[in-house]
Amino acid sequence: MTSKLDKQLTAKIFNHLKDGKFLSQNTPDKNEKKLYTYVENNSDEIIELFLYLDIDLKIKNGYCYFASLDNKEQKIQSIYELIDLLSFFYNFNPIFGVGFKFSINDIEERVKDDITLKVKLDRIKSLSGDTLRANLLSLTSKLEKRGFLTLEDEYLQRYIVLNSCDYLIDFFNKIEIKE
Repeated sequence: MTSKLDKQLTAKIFNHLKDGKFLSQNTPDKNEKKLYTYVENNSDEIIELFLYLDIDLKIKNGYCYFASLDNKEQKIQSIYELIDLLSFFYNFNPIFGVGFKFSINDIEERVKDDITLKVKLDRIKSLSGDTLRANLLSLTSKLEKRGFLTLEDEYLQRYIVLNSCDYLIDFFNKIEIKE
């Protein structure tokens, strides 16, 4: 069944995905890219192994994740938070999506000039900063921890949106909002 799987890589994949994080093909992180490539190259065996453990590994277009590890209440809270985060980024730039690049400075300048962005940022209750910059770092950190974006250039504080963000976009496009 799974004799050809590398135990260390499989354990690293499990440890990365178990907390609701994603692995993305377009990440600049070499270790994460190696894990994603391993999943892609051994998808049948890895899916079978995790199914045996009652874990549903989903492999989509350039990303993978574990489905249904959280309880329903945690999922709902997470969805509300992600709606707020995506809404903020779409107001920041309507073309926000996979491959989109931005810096903390870009957002900071826009928030200073755009009252809608300022209000949206203030409404995100889970941010932990005392200053605008600290709140923006908290905002990006939340998406980075889940594997939806990553710091591409530490010096410029430039981020790139990863393939896994398509999961969020597809999910929220399926939601019909009635006024």
